[in-house]
Amino acid sequence: MDDKTIYKFLHGLNTNFKRKTLKELLKEEKPHVIINGKRHRIKKRELDLLKELNVDENLKIPIVLEIDASLECGTVKIEGHEEVKVVSKILGKEINLFNEEKIIYIYKPELRILRRELPTTTTYLFRMSSC
Repeated sequence: MDDKTIYKFLHGLNTNFKRKTLKELLKEEKPHVIINGKRHRIKKRELDLLKELNVDENLKIPIVLEIDASLECGTVKIEGHEEVKVVSKILGKEINLFNEEKIIYIYKPELRILRRELPTTTTYLFRMSSC
């Protein structure tokens, strides 16, 4: 497989999805989002966990876990004020409330914990560096 083929494959993964708010998903009998034209079920247990964590109901789901080729190996980037708050709460990380960070970087051990807690409310997005 050459680099071009691999790039096309990775680029096609999860590039076409519509996110919904936590509020919208909590109202649905069978919560789901559409990813690459396919129905992706969201577990009620995860939505309830997010609600218990006092997450803003406007949180967009799925939470995007960005794996960027330009970042150090094993590094995952998560963007968005509410997304950073959720990830910080689940991982037990302190965030500076005055700074209101909109980006957090996590690593493989933390990724495992996050995916164990939120397997259906998170999704991967692969980015290739533009060298």
